[in-house]
Order: sequence, then structure tokens, then C-alpha cells
Amino acid sequence: MKKIALIAATTLFLTGAASAADMSMPVKAPEPEPTPLWDVSFGVTGTSDYIFRGVSQTNGNPAVQGFAELSLFDWFYAGVWGSNVSFLNSGSAEVDVYGGLRHTWGGLTLDAGIIGYLYPGSENDTDLNYWEVYFKPSYAVTDWLTVGANLYYTTDYAATSTDGTYLSGTAKVTLPTFGPFGWYASGEFGHQWLDGDYFNAWFPSWYGPTYVDLSGYNYWNAGLGFTYKAATLDLRYHGSDLSDNECYMLSSFDNCGNRFVASLSFQTSFNQLK
Repeated sequence: MKKIALIAATTLFLTGAASAADMSMPVKAPEPEPTPLWDVSFGVTGTSDYIFRGVSQTNGNPAVQGFAELSLFDWFYAGVWGSNVSFLNSGSAEVDVYGGLRHTWGGLTLDAGIIGYLYPGSENDTDLNYWEVYFKPSYAVTDWLTVGANLYYTTDYAATSTDGTYLSGTAKVTLPTFGPFGWYASGEFGHQWLDGDYFNAWFPSWYGPTYVDLSGYNYWNAGLGFTYKAATLDLRYHGSDLSDNECYMLSSFDNCGNRFVASLSFQTSFNQLK
């Protein structure tokens, strides 16, 4: 009995000592990895149609697009994006250059900057280049719902000397994943304001200036996306309330009808490749 009691007392002593040690030396949670000072993200997309605010930029034909973006200190960024296009009196490419400030506080992300739309190789010395300033806040309401807004402004919309303001609201719902496979539903509804008579720059110069009373229009899109590692397949329906005449004045083609677009993209960054 004395031997059993001694064993029990020793066990209690060691257990109490271990518990005291656990209380005096708590396990420290691993510190989160610091935000990289810089990163370069890049990607490529193949799409059945290039739609910009309800108007096809490729006359209903497919497009190949790519981008590269440098980010610094989790605040500053600058990038370049390109795509083939098909316009009257223009070259066959669009090159966008942009830069700004972007930062996240918890679920809130604020993004503000400027973008220039460049169309190298335009015919008849037609200058189609123009710029916009933008502000794009977003907020992660939950782990599965993010809402946002897009505000763009220019004094030279589509190189027409027309003031233009675009405002839209967005929502994205992240759906349950299946192993490495993910999917989401997202949509956007917006309005493009055009100040005063809209000058049509797409007609050949010998027709002279052409004006149309176009104060603005509504645009929307909705679709599903499927992700696997760096790949995303996006299936989306685009629409607007532009009439045939208004569409022709915007693009000189019938490029504004509601349509379904499929896109496959691959995107990663240097830090993700490490």
C-alpha cells in the first residue's frame, strides 16, 4: 500500500508541476507573415468578346488580353493592360496604363487612381486616346459576401470632348468550395452619364463632325466564375438599355446588344510562385 501511495503522490506532483509550467509558459501563437514590400502580378485572358460598359470593343469577336502590375508597400501600384480591338478608324490594339493608391483595413479596401486608354496605330491621324480618374471602394461584409462601387470620371470620354461619369455597384458571393475547386456568383449595375451632345469620333473625317443627343445609359452584367489554382473560368451575361441608333453613335457598329461572354484567365504573382 505504501508503494502504491508513493506512486500516486509522485504522479500528482508531476502532473501539478506540468500544469504549473503550462500556466507560466503559455504557447505563443505564430505571428502572421509580414506583408511583402513589393510584388508583381501578371496574367492572361482569352475571351469570346471584349465588353466595355455594354459595348463590344471587338465587334463581337474574341480577344486575347494580358496585364502586369507592380505593387509597393501595400499602398502604391502601377500597371499596364492590353487587348486586341476592332474599331472604325483605329488600330487593332488597346493599351491601358494606370496607377494609384490601394490599401485594406480589415474588410474595407479603398482604391483610387488614374487610367489612360491608348489606341496605337489609329488611322487618318484620329486621336482616340483619353483618360479617366477613378475611386473603387469595396467591403467584405462576411467571408462569402463582398460589395463595392466603381466611380470613373473624364472630361474627354472616348476622345469626344464630352464629360463622362460612370457609377456602378457590385456584389460578389463566394460559394462553398470543393477541395481545390472554388466558384462564385457576381454582378454589376451601373450608369454612364454623358454631359451634353455626344460627339461621334468614329466616322471618317470627310463626313464632318456628327453629334447625337445621348445623355447616358444603364449597363449591367451577372455571371458565375469557377476557379482552380491560378485559373478562372467566367461565364457572364452583359446587357444595356442602349437603342440601336445610340449604339451606332457610340461605336459605329451594332455592338451593344445583350450577349453572353465566356472568359478563361490565368493570374498569379512572383510572391505566389515562391
